[in-house]
Order: sequence, then structure tokens, then C-alpha cells
Amino acid sequence: MPHPSQAPTVRRPWEVARWGRLLAGASTLAFTVLGMLVDPLWHIGTLLGALNLVVTAVTDRCVLRDALLRLGAKEREDLFLPGGGVRPEARRAGRGSAVLIRR
Repeated sequence: MPHPSQAPTVRRPWEVARWGRLLAGASTLAFTVLGMLVDPLWHIGTLLGALNLVVTAVTDRCVLRDALLRLGAKEREDLFLPGGGVRPEARRAGRGSAVLIRR
């Protein structure tokens, strides 16, 4: 039986929701740190990000999601099969937007 560190790696593409969570988390972190270290007015960015998340949840409309889709990000249904496997066409097309996962 191979050691877990020798298990093959699988490239799994990132769907639009994952990119959105990454950008929302990174911006919240950046604005919070800037507000603590540079100027408290940077906390306005954190406030606006939180407000955007609330409005997005209530209206089910997200400007960032729309922008990511226009930039080429894919919906989860376009990337994965119902059982969780990666669709073959998504594996070929998503070379730039993938992460390595150990299995």
C-alpha cells in the first residue's frame, strides 16, 4: 500500500463560488489589517464587503459572480459530475484555474 504522501495528485478546477469566497475573504482580511495598521478609515471597506454579502444573500444577485463568469469562471454544475468527479471537458479546459488535491 503506497504511503499517503506518494498518492497521485488530481487537479480539480475552482468553480465560481470558490473564487468568490477567496476574493471576499482576502478583501475582508486586507481591509481589516489595513484598518488596524494604517488608518481606521480602511474599515469602511470591510463594512462595504459585509454589506455586499448581505445584499447578495437577500437578492440572490452578485456583481462579483457575474464578473467572474464573464472572465471565464465556470459554475459547479459545468465542472463536476453528480457523483463529484470532474467532467472530462472541464479537466482539459480548466488548466489555469485548478488546485492540486492529494487522494
